[in-house]
Amino acid sequence: MQEIPWEIRPARNPQEQKQALSLMILENDPEAKERELENIFDAVREGQLDLTHLLIATTGQNILAAQLMVAQQDKTAILWPTALDPAFPGEAPNNPHLLESIQETLLKKAILLAKKEACVQIQTTVEQNDITRSAFYERNGLPAVGELLYMQRPGSPFSPADNAHESTTNLEQTGDRLKLVSVTEGISDEFLGELLQGTYIDSADFPELQHNRDAARSLLTHRLQGEYHPEHWFVIKQDETAAGVLFYSWHPDMEQWELTYLGILPEFRGKGIAGKAIGKSFQNSSRENSPVFLGVDSRNSCAIKVYESHGFVVLSRQKVHVLLTG
Repeated sequence: MQEIPWEIRPARNPQEQKQALSLMILENDPEAKERELENIFDAVREGQLDLTHLLIATTGQNILAAQLMVAQQDKTAILWPTALDPAFPGEAPNNPHLLESIQETLLKKAILLAKKEACVQIQTTVEQNDITRSAFYERNGLPAVGELLYMQRPGSPFSPADNAHESTTNLEQTGDRLKLVSVTEGISDEFLGELLQGTYIDSADFPELQHNRDAARSLLTHRLQGEYHPEHWFVIKQDETAAGVLFYSWHPDMEQWELTYLGILPEFRGKGIAGKAIGKSFQNSSRENSPVFLGVDSRNSCAIKVYESHGFVVLSRQKVHVLLTG
């Protein structure tokens, strides 16, 4: 059997980082791949992405495979899918188990690093039809906890700077029983966190993970998605009583908004509040003609119907694999 000596270690310099990341970018067009690499390194320079735990499987001369683990401030570890050099299988024709061995070793090393970073949740996503990769994660301790639908409401790109000071007044109407109040209107993190926690109760969005959420970490998780603009985070009030929350973030690289979270307290569900809140958040705002995307648990049929009623369509489906360590 042909033996290929290899080791797992972090990428040591920008050249190795670039070579490893290029394996992870699926673009076939060289110019598009180069632009994506530039975007990644821009994110690194701006402190938005950390390549400390970019692992490579290498023979010393060639990088055979790469795995990136990103430990976030909210103690969640994100695993980028393991990437293999397309030419590598041809180097080991008599060792069919070598590829899987390298992938398993990379994954286990990434999980150990995540635990050393005190991450309480390690997660990755897999394309719905990628049965082989999904089974690989299942075998290695990351069970699938659900399917995530990515949905988008098309529109024309629009920068948040064009409407950076959306006030509560813009989102209220005289006599309207439902209001959206920006968190810039004197809403404390303590109150917001307690309200957010309340919306998780009996939620249909990944209930398997609810016991692993706490207020402070949950707020941080949502703030880490895209650019955080507090004027686009809202408390939903019905008859002056807090009924839920609606959060948006801006992604300048895509020129799109993300609806990062919409949650309603149990006692206010089934009253059409979620749909009204979304509609009101689009009125007189930079989201009215802008692309907006979101992710939602495929089992949350009520939420999906609400999103569809506002023009969101399904773009893709991905399985979510999670290992809880806390």
